[in-house]
Amino acid sequence: MAQSNKDDHQGAFSAGSEERVTVSSVPISRESRVAVASLRVEAAWLDRLVVAACEMPVASGEAAVVEFLVRALSEIFPECGVGACFVPQPPPSASTPDLHPTEQRLFKYVPEGEERRAVGMDPTRLFPGYQFERVLDVEAGATTLHLASDDPQLEVDGSPMMHVVRRGVLAMSRGLAFARVHARATADARELRALSSHMMQAEKLASLGQLAAGVVHELNNPLTSIVAYTDWLIRKQGPSGDPDSIERLRRIGESSTRILRFTRDLVAYARPSSEVPVLVAIHNVIEQALAFCEHVIAEHGANVERVFADQLPPVRGMPEQLAQVFVNLFTNACHAMPETGGRLGVSSTLAPDGRVVVAVEDNGHGIAGEHLTSIFTPFFTTKGDGRGTGLGLSIVRNIMDNHSAEIRAERSPEGGARFVLMFPSGT
Repeated sequence: MAQSNKDDHQGAFSAGSEERVTVSSVPISRESRVAVASLRVEAAWLDRLVVAACEMPVASGEAAVVEFLVRALSEIFPECGVGACFVPQPPPSASTPDLHPTEQRLFKYVPEGEERRAVGMDPTRLFPGYQFERVLDVEAGATTLHLASDDPQLEVDGSPMMHVVRRGVLAMSRGLAFARVHARATADARELRALSSHMMQAEKLASLGQLAAGVVHELNNPLTSIVAYTDWLIRKQGPSGDPDSIERLRRIGESSTRILRFTRDLVAYARPSSEVPVLVAIHNVIEQALAFCEHVIAEHGANVERVFADQLPPVRGMPEQLAQVFVNLFTNACHAMPETGGRLGVSSTLAPDGRVVVAVEDNGHGIAGEHLTSIFTPFFTTKGDGRGTGLGLSIVRNIMDNHSAEIRAERSPEGGARFVLMFPSGT
C-alpha cells in the first residue's frame, strides 16, 4: 500500500483538518492524535472518490450504486479487500414489508491472485484472510461497507485510509438515497403517463357518448318499426308462404335486431350510470342473471353447475350493472358451447385477503392465447356470424373498474374459457 505520510503531494489534506469533520466511534487518545497529525491523505485517493461520487449510476438502481462504489474503493486501495453487504429496502408502497423479504447481496473485490483471502468460516467477516477488517454501517441494519487489510492503519479511526473510507460510506449512503428518489420518480412518471392515457380515453368516451345518444335517437324508432313489420310479414306468409321470401324477411329482421343491439351496447359502454352503490349479495345477482339468460341457456342445451361458498360477505356495488356483467359472461359462454350442449360453471369463494371471487367457465372452444390480452378491447370480437358487437366484454371491464374490482380471462384446463372476477368485500 502507498505510504500516506508524504509531504510533497499538492492539495493534500492534513489530519488536523480531518479531525473536524470525521465522526469517530472510538475515542482517540492525545498520543494517537499527535501521531495522526503527522499523516497526510493521498490527494489521488480523494480525487478518485470525488469522481466516483459524481459518476454514481443512480439511474440503474441501488445495487448498481453499491457495486460501483465498492469497485471505486478497490481501485483506491488496490492492496485491500473491499466489499459490501447490501440489503435492498422494500418498495415504499409495500404495506407489509415482512411479506416481501429481500435477498442479501454481497460484493467483494480482492487483489488478483488473493481470492482465497475472501473465503473462510467466519460469518462476521467478508475477508477472513486479512489481519484487519473494518465494518462500517452505510444504513443501520441494512447495507454495510467492509475494508480489509494487513496494514494496522486500518485500526486507527483518524488515519488517512479511514478518512477516505468514511467519505466513501457517505457517498454510498447518498447514492442509495438518490437511486431511490430516481426509482420513485420513474414510477411516478409511468403512472402519470398511464393517467394521461386514461384521461384521453375518458374524453373519447365522452364524445362517444354524445355520438351514441344521437345515433340511438335517429335509429331506434325506424329500426323498431322494421323489426316489427318484418315479424308481421313473416307471420302473414304462413306455412304455405314462399320459402325464399321468408328467408329474406328473416335476414332483414336479424340484421335490424343486430343494429339495435349494437346501439344499445354503444350507449351502455359510453354512458355513466346513475345507480347508487349498495350492499349486494353476489349470489342473488348471479341467480338473477341466470334467470335473464334462461332462454339462451335452454337454446344451447347448457347445463348450469353452481358451486357456491357458504356465508360470503356482501359486496358494495350497483345491482343492475353487476347483473349485466354476468349476463354478458353467461351469454358469451353459451355462444361458445358445442351444438350438442355444454357446461356452464359458476363458483364462488372467499379469498384470504377478504375479496369475493367468482369464476365463470364453460367447455366451449375457448380463447386463443393471442386473444387473451385483446378480448376486453372495444369492438374486438371473434364472432364471425354477426352475433357480436365487440363491446360486451368492454362493458364488463368498465363496470368492474367502476366497482374497484378485477377481472381476468384464462384458458380453462378443460379447453373452454374461464373468467375470474374479484370483488372487494363491502363490510
